[in-house]
Amino acid sequence: MPQFDPAASMDLTDDPVRQRLLRKALETFRRGDGGPVLEEMAREVLTGRVSLREACLVPAYAEATIDRAGEFRRRWAAMSDSERHVLAREGELETERERDRMREERASRYAR
Repeated sequence: MPQFDPAASMDLTDDPVRQRLLRKALETFRRGDGGPVLEEMAREVLTGRVSLREACLVPAYAEATIDRAGEFRRRWAAMSDSERHVLAREGELETERERDRMREERASRYAR
């Protein structure tokens, strides 16, 4: 499997946790979960051929990203306030879990 180049997302965020979560989202797209266009875009970004910012300038990738965001927006609008709160909280918890995993990884590297 090609290695993710962190520099490919540095133009969007310098937060290592957000970079990792972004990479995980791209890996989901690379598996085809966002359709063939987003699969291709994710492959290009994850292999370092283009940055995510550059990929979003490609009309086909931009259109697929906008379409996917529209789907999310429609689902979000159909949710109740409590469902939105639960989903937002799940995102916060996943971010914290990822932050904890990264701390543990760093600690185990330094403990060797």
